[in-house]
This record gives sequence, C-alpha cells and structure tokens, in this order.
Amino acid sequence: MFTPMTRKAAKTISSWTYSGEYSCYSLEQTAATIDELMDGSYFAALDDGGVVFGFVCFGKSAQIPTIEVGTYDMPALDIGLSLSPSLCGQGHGLRFLKDCLTFGKETFGATSFRLSVACFNKRAIKVYKRVGFTVQCTVQHALSGSSFLVMRLPSLP
Repeated sequence: MFTPMTRKAAKTISSWTYSGEYSCYSLEQTAATIDELMDGSYFAALDDGGVVFGFVCFGKSAQIPTIEVGTYDMPALDIGLSLSPSLCGQGHGLRFLKDCLTFGKETFGATSFRLSVACFNKRAIKVYKRVGFTVQCTVQHALSGSSFLVMRLPSLP
C-alpha cells in the first residue's frame, strides 16, 4: 500500500544504510533530507502491518542533475523507487516496480515512464528491462560524475 509520505516514514527511510557499492543510495538523516521526502512527490510503501519497506517518487524529484542538456525533454512521468536495504537482492524488485508503476498510472494518469539508474546497478537494470524499460541514453551525474542510464517505458504492458 502506498501512502503520502509522513514525517515518521521519512525519518525511517533517511536512516536506511546500504552497503558496498550501493552505499551511494544511503540518505543523510538531516532536516533537509526529511524536508525533501516530505515535498509531496514521495510516497511510502507500507506492508500489511504498517511498516515502511520502500518508497516511490515522481516528477522532478525522480530526476538526477546531469551534465547533458535535454535529458528529460521527452514526455514521460519520471519515477524513482527504493526498497529497504534489508529487502534488496532478495527478488522483491519486480513486484515492487510493477506496484509502483500501477500506482503512478492510477494516481497521475501516466501512460509512459522514465527512470534514471546508476550504470553499476545491474540487478535493478535487469528488473527494469524485464518490465519493458529500454535505454534512452547514458548521462553523467552533474555532482558525482557517475554514469547513469536513462530508461523509458513507452506504455504499461
């Protein structure tokens, strides 16, 4: 179940710590991070017991700053998503992605989606391709210099 982000959920999410190369996805537990998560574009994913296990964001919040100009010019709803570190790499990604896309379609009337993913994140890229995302371009993150794929799903299957 997706719900608008609450301060309590934002605090939980900002405390998640990812290990190894995925540590770049760890957030800082600061007031600025909490404020960003509370800006209205983020939604918490809750299990049946009300525990936060992931989040999804849409629009500008899902975009990364790139060196390249025009990366996000083609019409599509930008989507960003993340699972709790305790659930990553356990086969939950496909179901979560499909749920996020359905939520985006129902909430925003989206017909096509776009996402940005770090090139090293092979397990996420594999999941995105399984749903039908294709690579639109490779870009460089304006702050970190890391390479990212921008992927697009022209329509939900």
